[in-house]
Amino acid sequence: MGEDENQAALSDYNTPTSNVEDIIPKGGGGGKGNRVSPSPDNPLPAEGQHAVATATAGKPTIEALHETVQTDELGKQVTRGICVLISPYKYDGKPEDVAELEHLRDKFMRKIVGKVKNGKAITKGGHVKEWVREDENEVVTVVWFNDLKLSEELEACHFSMPLNIDSHYGDEDFGGKDVKVEEDESPSIWERIMDIFETDEEVDYISAPFRWDKKELFAGIEDPNTFFRSALRSYLTHHILIRTDVSKKKDNADGINIRGLNYLKLKGVYSDVFILHDRPSTLHRRQAFKEKDDDTKVVDPRQELWDAWRQWYKFQPLWKVRNYFGEKIAFYFAWVGLYSESLILPTIFGLIVFIYGLSTEKVDINLAGDATQQVYKFFIIFNNKLTPWFGLAVCIWGTWFVEQWKRKSNSLKYEWDVSNFEQLEPDRPQFYGSKTRKNPITDEEEWFYPFYKLYLKISCSATLLFFMVGLVVASTIGVIVFRLAVSFNPLLTSILSSVINATAIMILGFIYEKIAYKLTDWENHRTQTDYDDALIIKLFAFQFVNNFTSLFYIAFFKQYYSKNEIFPGVNKTETCDYSYNKTVSIVQANGETIEGPETFQSCFPMLMMQVAILMIMKPIPKFCKDVILPTLRFYVIRLYKSCKDNGSPDAATLEGQGEKKKELIDIIEEDRQLIPGDNDFTLTEYTEKTIMYGLIMLFGTVFPLAPLIAIICNLVDIRVDAYRILWKNRRYIAQRAEDIGIWQYILEFLNMIGVVVTSLILAHTLDISNDSVLEGIDDRWLVAFAFEHVCFAIKFLIAYMIPDVPSDVQFKMRKEQFQVNRLFERGPVKKDDTSTNETTRI
Repeated sequence: MGEDENQAALSDYNTPTSNVEDIIPKGGGGGKGNRVSPSPDNPLPAEGQHAVATATAGKPTIEALHETVQTDELGKQVTRGICVLISPYKYDGKPEDVAELEHLRDKFMRKIVGKVKNGKAITKGGHVKEWVREDENEVVTVVWFNDLKLSEELEACHFSMPLNIDSHYGDEDFGGKDVKVEEDESPSIWERIMDIFETDEEVDYISAPFRWDKKELFAGIEDPNTFFRSALRSYLTHHILIRTDVSKKKDNADGINIRGLNYLKLKGVYSDVFILHDRPSTLHRRQAFKEKDDDTKVVDPRQELWDAWRQWYKFQPLWKVRNYFGEKIAFYFAWVGLYSESLILPTIFGLIVFIYGLSTEKVDINLAGDATQQVYKFFIIFNNKLTPWFGLAVCIWGTWFVEQWKRKSNSLKYEWDVSNFEQLEPDRPQFYGSKTRKNPITDEEEWFYPFYKLYLKISCSATLLFFMVGLVVASTIGVIVFRLAVSFNPLLTSILSSVINATAIMILGFIYEKIAYKLTDWENHRTQTDYDDALIIKLFAFQFVNNFTSLFYIAFFKQYYSKNEIFPGVNKTETCDYSYNKTVSIVQANGETIEGPETFQSCFPMLMMQVAILMIMKPIPKFCKDVILPTLRFYVIRLYKSCKDNGSPDAATLEGQGEKKKELIDIIEEDRQLIPGDNDFTLTEYTEKTIMYGLIMLFGTVFPLAPLIAIICNLVDIRVDAYRILWKNRRYIAQRAEDIGIWQYILEFLNMIGVVVTSLILAHTLDISNDSVLEGIDDRWLVAFAFEHVCFAIKFLIAYMIPDVPSDVQFKMRKEQFQVNRLFERGPVKKDDTSTNETTRI
């Protein structure tokens, strides 16, 4: 489009300076509850004026626009990419400390809105609206930025945005990202079937890093309401706030360069910060990404996302998740979705093993006999001829799943334009340096933190990790001592010890998680990816030992201690609580060999029960936290508000303040009452799912129903998580990512160690009954050695044969690079020389 037309379409972007008299009313007053900055040289806008950036000479203020289109503009301006800041109205402390905090708050507002210089208002693109609640001693501040400021931040952050190539080139072969490799573009029968379960309808466009001087090349730039997707707008708003420097030089003397919003929270200027959820808004969709309809429609991104997400029998709306929450959360749901789908195969095989055991194993249960023996006799059905083959299938399945995820991850990385994110990732706002140096690339002065200091801190963290691992081992020994000390029913003792062990695992895990966060903060990592990787390594290393120590003991040591003293000098031995007779060759004193029965102890049933208890109990705390407690909290708050509002004079006062103001306050208060989310939603979710994955990979052989439990938990958890982050939790700050990070390497680690553990279980733990598939093989360690090498050979072959990047994605990447280079080199052509080619959906 032409430059004049583009500037007209982007009228909101134009923010010329104007006389201060046209912007700030004389007297600076406002309605009741409005706050005006005490700074004489730069008064903040009253409630009727959101920012000097939007009130230009001869143009109506934003307040006037709200009076004209209350609901529509309210949904546009107040709920999309809006940050709410809560600060005390009167700070506590010494007068000089209070003055400093008030100065920092006003300085921060001036940095956002702008300042007056030589009678002119120098705008910063920020919008501010504040309310004072003296009775509650708080100031509620709403902050957002105009589209010009967001565009500047978009370019500074190196975001890739969709290009409108078809508007500038009439080439028939110059289509979008979704051009296929195959000549026949008609969908196959399988693709038509898969379309039934699709929930995403977004079109994937060729993209390039956003440049303001080339803005006419980007699709949808005519309508900033759709050009900036919801997650992107909230990310940029938060990014601006945390980068706005209001710190003092003395605070940076030691290299600590925490700036902006994080600095103000550290100082106690703001007590609470959150991003508003999107609300329904009326948007004009004519210019939005080539949509042909010229209608005006009500858009509710949250409800649309939930309507698509709650359909459990369909694929997840990953594009909608990404557009609302950002790539990091979207990658998690993509991973757990593929993980759940891939569990179908081991689940079916596990059910076959279970049914086969029920139909072939002769379980002679005597109700009058020993209860422990009778229960374990039933568990022994999982140890049948198909059990070793199930172990082999699980090991192979693990590699197949990881390879499929690599392909899925690389496809999403390309489609979501985050392939180079980690190369361009900015420093964490919390990162501080102790020395300065010149950046070898930009030649600018920058803070850096010496590696030897980081290494020393990591060493200290590792020492504490080993100490916590020692506590895990001590708790396992404590459970063993408990089993030896008690003398009541063996079955109850076994169950109780398993429950105690699982409880100790969860308690130690909760304590260490708090410690791990503190340690990782102290280590001072430069980027968010480095920080996340360091935190994940700490948490997973501890959780791995915490969850699997008791299983390793039962599988590989308990049976040994059934014949030997577990503690020197203590005349007590462990017992596996299950024994069976097997016909063996017995050499008599005279040298004659005869066939006779011999009693053996088996820890297989106890190991199976421990794995089952862990898999069943593991999701319970999370279910209580995510479902039961929020439900109770909702009804308690509802009851409290109903009692408080009855007969309250504030209710009538609020109703008389006007519909617009009431709606704005209600939006803020509604989101404020939601549950504050964790710093990183994905961390706890990945940890829980990865531990469950490890139980399947390492010990799924002894409990073939483990994949069934995992897939049920995943299907329930996906929808529970979707509901709570949309409706019950405050909005998570959007974060970018190009993959699932170090979790992929942890999955590969579990796959490798799973082969070794499964081999040892076959050699040491599985019982050799008279009709076992391993019957007649004397050297069980030879079987384990052969199993391990065959399994590794198959896994490496699968990994080699499946390419990490799909061939069509490789083709699209090459084509996109060619098209982008051609477009930016040639520049746009005139509108009358172009023809529009419709793009198809990937």
